[in-house]
Formats: sequence, structure tokens, C-alpha cells
Amino acid sequence: MSEIVILGAGIAGISAAYHARLSGKKAVVYEAQGFWGGLLDNFVIDGFRFDKAIHLSFTNNKYVRSIFDQTPFLSHYPNPSNFEQGKWLKHPVQNNLYPLDVLDKVEAVMSFLNRPTLYNPANYMEWLVHQYGDYIANRFPVIYTQKYWTVPPEMLSTKWIGNRMYRPTLEEVLQGTMTSQTPNTYYAKEMRYPVKGGYRTFMEPMVSGTDIRINKKAARIQPKLKYVEFTDGTKAHYEQLFSSIPLPELIPMIDGAPKEIVELADSLWATSVALISIGLSKPKTVDSLWFYIYDEEMLASRVHSPSLKSSDNAPKNCSSLQFEIFYSKYKPLPFSKSYLLEHAVNCLKQMKLATDDEILFADLKVERFANVVFDHGMISRRDQVRKYLNSIGITPIGRFGEWDYLWSDQSLLSGKRAIEEWVHAKG
Repeated sequence: MSEIVILGAGIAGISAAYHARLSGKKAVVYEAQGFWGGLLDNFVIDGFRFDKAIHLSFTNNKYVRSIFDQTPFLSHYPNPSNFEQGKWLKHPVQNNLYPLDVLDKVEAVMSFLNRPTLYNPANYMEWLVHQYGDYIANRFPVIYTQKYWTVPPEMLSTKWIGNRMYRPTLEEVLQGTMTSQTPNTYYAKEMRYPVKGGYRTFMEPMVSGTDIRINKKAARIQPKLKYVEFTDGTKAHYEQLFSSIPLPELIPMIDGAPKEIVELADSLWATSVALISIGLSKPKTVDSLWFYIYDEEMLASRVHSPSLKSSDNAPKNCSSLQFEIFYSKYKPLPFSKSYLLEHAVNCLKQMKLATDDEILFADLKVERFANVVFDHGMISRRDQVRKYLNSIGITPIGRFGEWDYLWSDQSLLSGKRAIEEWVHAKG
């Protein structure tokens, strides 16, 4: 029996195992897939490496840096851009409206001046209008919300926003309508990425010496007898269980889980993402590490360039792009694989980023869990589920275990904190 069993070998699970080892505790990580890394893993096609969606580190946490910085990395100055109706705008759009037509800019400024005063917006839609005015809100973030979060902004709370959405002053909005020479107001000033091996390489200092067992998919958890049963019929007994399995999938595995907890977990939902990865026979395709797409007829909400993150991600004199198309139970993706691939290629040509003879291949992969969605009441429902798990000796960790909008550094710290709190409580 291991003192500690950890379900999931993403960054939270690997961090938990690493910090258990530092605390002198024995931990074993069980991973359902045939590889470790979770969402931070990557894949290779014809010499092109693709992460599972965009991954760049901008953490300011000194402890996380002490781990990540053991891996040689490249530093990038984040300067994302936006595509809308044939025009390229600097990011964020709300204070970089210079490429728009004059009348559109006038309407945007007037709407910004007349935006309503709301001290407690009831939903994300009200928050957007309060921050930017009707015109900017409806032309840009409302459309993007429906593409990225897959639902209208009225369905979302405001608990997840933090510093993710820039809130410009009137002076910044005005300046951005008059010139393209505006300061970079992105919330991170440096983006870091491994020189070789993809983003997951940042995790390797924690992986060395960690007992990770792959192709071990949990099927049943017996909290009273303290064991996990896997689909291959084997069992792992534990003193304490840590899990990064998404809560809606974890709760049904637990013997004796109360009906109300099962229903609460089932009410939690996340978006999924279709990743369309494209290899190109040209050394550079875009100047920005990533860009956002606001056109509704283009399915992708965001595109990034793996080859721009590191030249190691593509063969010599080649480049790459990856399109992200989000979907959910509220916005299904009723298209065939061939349609989605053709659509992405057509978007690439429409944006004048590549020609047919420069496109080497296009590949489609799907990630079932992408982003946790903060609909109304989600935090209360989630917290009840987490409280139940803690009461039966299961500690949820990571983005989908804690069911929170965690970046990779926060997920690492989630695993670290969970182990340290358990060790401290045990005495």
C-alpha cells in the first residue's frame, strides 16, 4: 500500500507526487492515458511538435520559477493581435481601435462615454457593458465569449475575470482610436517557453524519480476500504487519495456517493476544444505568438504559432499554426473531421497567411476538457462537491480537481499545497 495515491499525471498530480517525496512520503501516480503531462503534453507530426493548445509561462511565483527555470527557456515579449473583418488590431482591442472606420470609432468612443454605472453587475454581459459600453462590448467580447466560452455572456458570472480583461481609461481608448503607436497593456510582460521538447519539459525536474504508472484508468473508488480499482481489475490501496480527475467524472466512481452530490457534480461543465494543427513550408507565418479571431463565421477563437514559441517545434525553414475551436453541450460541434480541417485551411487563406502550396498538412485532435465554465451558482455547487470529497479522504487538485480557472503555475501550487496541508495535519 502507498501512503499516497494520486490520480492523474498532469502538472498538479506530478507536483503532488514530487512534494510528497520531498516530505518523505511514498506516492504513486496513476494515469489513464499512455503518457504523462495531461493538457501540458504534446504530439509530433512529421517533425512538427504541437502542444495541446497554447502554453506559455508568465508566472511571477519565485518557487515555480525555481522549478521551471531548471529547463533552458526562451523569453518572448507578448504582443498578441486580433483579426476582425479583414483587419488586424493590436491587443486588447478595446484600447486599440485605430484600424476601424472613422464612424465606427466615433460610435465606440461615444458608447464608452455613456456606459452605465453598475456597482454589482449581475452577469458577465452587464460587466462588459459597464466596462466598455454597448458598442465595444457587442462588437468584440460578446462575440468572443460565445466562441470561447460557447454561451452568451449573460450565462456567466464574473468570478473568473481577475486581471484577464483589461479595463482602459478614456484617455487610453481615445489614444487607441488615433494612433497604432499605443503601449502594450497585456497583463504579462514576459512569456517563457522551453528551448526544446515542448511546454511539458518545464515539468521534467519534478518527474525524475516519480513513480508514474500509465494506462491505469480509475473505474471505482471505495473510500471506506480506501482503495481505487482500475479498469484492468487491479487495485491500489491508499492512506490518502489525491485526484485531478474532473469532478463530473470522479464523483460517479465513488461507492456510496450521495445522490445530491452526484447531481451537483453532474451540473458542473467545461468546454471542449478541437485543435487543428497545421504545418507550413515557410519559415515564418505570423509575427504574433498568438491572435484572436472575432469573425463569427470563422469557428476558431484563437490561433497560436508553435514554431514561433521555439524553432525546435518545426523543421528548418518551416513554421506552424494551431487553431482552437471550442464547443460544449450548449454549442455542439456538428461537423465532420474533413469539414473542420478544410474550414481551418480556408480561414488561413482568407486571412492571407498561407497559400495552398505552402500547407504541408492539417491535423485534428480533440481535448474533452478544456476550460471550466463559471456559470451562475457554479462556485457554490462546486464547493459542496469538494467539501464532500475532503470528508471522505479524497483531496481534489488541479484545474479539473479543484474545478477552477487555474493556469499551469497555479496547478503546480495546487498539488504542492494539498500535499503540504495533509502532511501538516497528519503531524
